[in-house]
Amino acid sequence: MRRMDLPSPTAASRRHGARACLALLLPLLAAACIAPPRQDAPEKVRHDDVFLPPFYSSDVSADGTSWSWDAALWLLGQDVEGERRHARALPLYWHDSDPLFGERELWFPFYYRKDSPAERTRWYSLFYGRHQEGEVVTDYVLFPLYYDQRSETVDYRRTGFFLLWDWRAEGPRRDVTLVSLLGLATLVQWQSGLPPDGETVGALGREHSRRVKGGDVLGIVTLFGYDDVGDRRELRFGTLFSNEPWSLFRSWRSRDPDNPFVSEWLFPLYMNRYDEGGDGFHYVGPLWGGYASPDEESETDWWALGLVSRNRSPVETTWRIAGIPVSRSPSDRP
Repeated sequence: MRRMDLPSPTAASRRHGARACLALLLPLLAAACIAPPRQDAPEKVRHDDVFLPPFYSSDVSADGTSWSWDAALWLLGQDVEGERRHARALPLYWHDSDPLFGERELWFPFYYRKDSPAERTRWYSLFYGRHQEGEVVTDYVLFPLYYDQRSETVDYRRTGFFLLWDWRAEGPRRDVTLVSLLGLATLVQWQSGLPPDGETVGALGREHSRRVKGGDVLGIVTLFGYDDVGDRRELRFGTLFSNEPWSLFRSWRSRDPDNPFVSEWLFPLYMNRYDEGGDGFHYVGPLWGGYASPDEESETDWWALGLVSRNRSPVETTWRIAGIPVSRSPSDRP
């Protein structure tokens, strides 16, 4: 039985914060390495008019419709090519305009805007900003401390406060993360509203499934986990590498009365496993354990790590020492 795959937030929503912040800085970095202009036609190839770098340089096309100039170590400049426009007075001002890609304008550090066919952004310093990409709108306050993200077309909302919480609602589903160190370590993660059906079973009377885990560090160690998903309830402690069977303690029990199973242990002291057919194995420390198989109508108990064992079948009872039969007698089973 496998876990259900959970839907994840859209990639676009995850990138909003980082892209909005970088949008304020990239224009300043790009000024030092301005690419050659793109000419709309061969006759617009530019020729040097004045060439005194880094103090002042200018060039212009033969018909005068394509031109640029740069001054003061390229901190000042302007470029015109057809309908494309660029101007800068670094580090205070930057402006780009291109009919195909939109328009960007920066008055550092007070105002930034970007308008393109795919997105629309406004920043009023780092105190407040709004970014819209498709139907998703995100408001930022004191970036990167607080954000509020929502969809204009579907039931979706997400809010967060830097390092303290991240809350997401999408339809009936709710995801909450408390105290997360940039995704490297998380105190608590809680999910509810997951589909109630399992992979092979129905809802079994539930309206939704849920999951909780706590104390996750780099995905290597998870201190606590609880799942009520599909056809099972599961409780675990001390999980390694997000692999539930690699847990110091695990209790995995069916919630379907027509398909019962049990798999639980406390490593290395205790184990109890039974499947839906009744086959089972139990173990308590190195002293005692056993195995039962209803299909074979037999039971085996052992002591001292199997040095001494007893097998009972409908026909006879057999005692063994170190695997060697030492006694056989008629079965004492009813």
